[in-house]
Amino acid sequence: MRLGAGQPVLRADAAGSDDVRRANLSAVLRRLHFDGATSRSDIVLATGFNRSTVGSLTSELERAGLVRERPGAVRGKGRPSNVVVPVSTSVYVLAFDVTTSGVAAALVGLGGYMLQVRRRLHRTSPHEAAAVVALVTGLAAEMQARAPVGALCLGLAVSVPGSVRQPDGLVRRSPHLGWHDVPFAAMLRTATHGELPVVVGNDGDLGAVAEHLRGAARGEHDVLYVRGEVGVGGGVVIDGELLKGAGGYAGEVGHLVVKPGGRLCSCGARGCWEAEIGDGAIIRAVGRDPRESDIEDVISDVAAGNRRALAGVRRTGEWVGVGLASLVNLFNPSVVVLGGSLGALYPTMEPTLQVAIARALGPGREQARLVRSTLGSDAQLVGGAEVAFADLLDDPLGTLAGLDGPAGNVVAVCEA
Repeated sequence: MRLGAGQPVLRADAAGSDDVRRANLSAVLRRLHFDGATSRSDIVLATGFNRSTVGSLTSELERAGLVRERPGAVRGKGRPSNVVVPVSTSVYVLAFDVTTSGVAAALVGLGGYMLQVRRRLHRTSPHEAAAVVALVTGLAAEMQARAPVGALCLGLAVSVPGSVRQPDGLVRRSPHLGWHDVPFAAMLRTATHGELPVVVGNDGDLGAVAEHLRGAARGEHDVLYVRGEVGVGGGVVIDGELLKGAGGYAGEVGHLVVKPGGRLCSCGARGCWEAEIGDGAIIRAVGRDPRESDIEDVISDVAAGNRRALAGVRRTGEWVGVGLASLVNLFNPSVVVLGGSLGALYPTMEPTLQVAIARALGPGREQARLVRSTLGSDAQLVGGAEVAFADLLDDPLGTLAGLDGPAGNVVAVCEA
């Protein structure tokens, strides 16, 4: 899995090779995908291409159906510059977020527009991977049946809370789903008859991609993302690229040992960060029973000013800061984004969290800005969508030419 949306490499527009043309088309389409409607003049300024080159490139993308042009507003003297708009209904991707409670799904059009969003609870235990495949497939079929007429589907991307091997999408371990060595991507490809590209990614990685490209860390090149849920997921972007590691397992921050001999973690070890700051730990910290309450109960108690809840969340904030201090020292991010339950409870945790993170080395601590996710529960859907759009953004015309047929074909089963 790759980030697939770094800064484009701009080539001299005097050259005429196919590679240069492809790179230039990519630069223009990326600009429109991430920034929306843009005048030709602004594209000239952003890319450094001359006006005739930009006109030629936008015309080529328009013929492919990816963009359209409309007259710009008249401002002062001279001919107004045309405005180029990405056509959100021309191509789309299907993104899914598998959690212990259910599956969220989105049909996302070019430009990052969420044209459809659906959420479904698991019908049976999420431990049954085949049942999760069926749920994803059903959602995919449902959304494709209502996809824009004539739109092409570029592929499917699924977020999973666990260690996902790359590039084959084997879920090596997902304690909360009860999965071990589940060939989830292969199962999805079989279910969809290999008609569409499928990618399966770790939830923390896809959240990091989303916040880096479209969320609280947009424009930053060094980002740490931490998502609180039943487990704790994380992802790291370094110099604009997702840190994947040798097998795709980098960023498993939830299993950083912060308290040797501490609580038993779902992974079998003791004292993991996840065991101290996951939803279950927070629920216990506020005096509730995880078997009878969920994190939404805690959030409601905090909003109501419940003293016991406030005190418990602040105590948990100390452990959040302990782990973040180590990660800040290790990765030196410019932005730390807290998502999921950690993002929701950050304002309450902040005082104790900041005291604990102050133990990080001075230079790294001073550079790291802590923020809440701006994408919330949609972060994994947004990240998955951007991964699925990556090939089109790299090679717009080549990717379209490689599609066998319209993505409007309803799939029987979906892949994560």
